[in-house]
Amino acid sequence: MEQKQNMSMEAGWPWKDLVGFVLCILLTAFSLGGALYSSYDPKFVLYLLTGFGFVQAMIQLYKLQPRD
Repeated sequence: MEQKQNMSMEAGWPWKDLVGFVLCILLTAFSLGGALYSSYDPKFVLYLLTGFGFVQAMIQLYKLQPRD
């Protein structure tokens, strides 16, 4: 019971989660568009998509960090 009283309640919209979600959607859309409509070398596009996937994974891992 005492532990519940010490926990702070977060009010309002979870802006960090929303920004992370929007960034992930934009990265995915940009990657898909680049893969479908580019005339670049497929190896270059694969490297680019791998980089975007890594950035997206880092965003998701950052969101999972425990908050103090």
